[in-house]
Amino acid sequence: MNARAPLRLLLGPQRPVVNLGKAMTAAGVGDGRIAVISAAWQEAEGDIDDIRALVDNELYDLPLYRRAEALFAADKPLHEAYRNRQDQLIEQQNMYRLRLRQLTIAAREILRAEGNAAAIAEERRHAISQLRALDRHHLRQINKIYERFGEFFDTDRSRLLAEHIAAIEHDLDGSNTVLITGGNVVVLMNRLQLFGLGPALGRMNIVGWSAGAMVLCDRIVLFHDRMPQGRRDPEVMCDGLGIVPGTVLLPNAKNRLRTRETVRSSLFSRRFAPATCLTLDNESMLLMQDGKVRDSESVRHIARDGKFARVKVA
Repeated sequence: MNARAPLRLLLGPQRPVVNLGKAMTAAGVGDGRIAVISAAWQEAEGDIDDIRALVDNELYDLPLYRRAEALFAADKPLHEAYRNRQDQLIEQQNMYRLRLRQLTIAAREILRAEGNAAAIAEERRHAISQLRALDRHHLRQINKIYERFGEFFDTDRSRLLAEHIAAIEHDLDGSNTVLITGGNVVVLMNRLQLFGLGPALGRMNIVGWSAGAMVLCDRIVLFHDRMPQGRRDPEVMCDGLGIVPGTVLLPNAKNRLRTRETVRSSLFSRRFAPATCLTLDNESMLLMQDGKVRDSESVRHIARDGKFARVKVA
């Protein structure tokens, strides 16, 4: 393992322009063996020939999605408990979404309000504090659901789960770097959480794009202003791995956010403060080490006033 602090190389979507190979070379990831986590691709997990064409390093697949499917097939009680947990998580997210909608509408209207500056400022602070309080409550409820599952299904109670975790840790031995692809962030986070990979990954260099970058944050925030069925208010999904603390990462923000609507962007920034909201668009690159930005390309942060500004290197 490197004596220096691990690198965190965060990228945007790899379409239409691919910058993975170029970014890894510029970051100085090195020529050691790299583990690849592509669980967010689900059934396409392990189809990493395109990555091999871009990276000179030896790559090996860490099949978390397939391991989870094999585990569920062999341990029926665990699978049933896992499915019940997922149903509870969906129900909790739906209830949160119902409450979130009204608070978000009110907060945006107050941000647009005109009149007595002191009175409006106080109401704005209170409206944003209500959103933050709901987010915290939602995370507490989500974590309670995870904890109840963990009380009955952990490595002490499931021999098969313990065996899979031991095999994954063995596969990680001898590698300094792990590459985490984009894809379905819900599936990816569920598999990482199931196998308890946060501590092990935290000690490694990490290259992550899109969903593979989002899971590294303290909180995973879902967002989309341009859905066919209408806008979706930004919502907290769950705690992330906390490997890149103090950030909310927003892949493909140019296409998913209405960046010119400063009221929406301002509320986004203020609601998740003190975390910094960072965009990761196609061709974006953010290199961090020891909590500091070492390099940045086409990455923007959302300022308090809702405007987007380029991230500067520390």
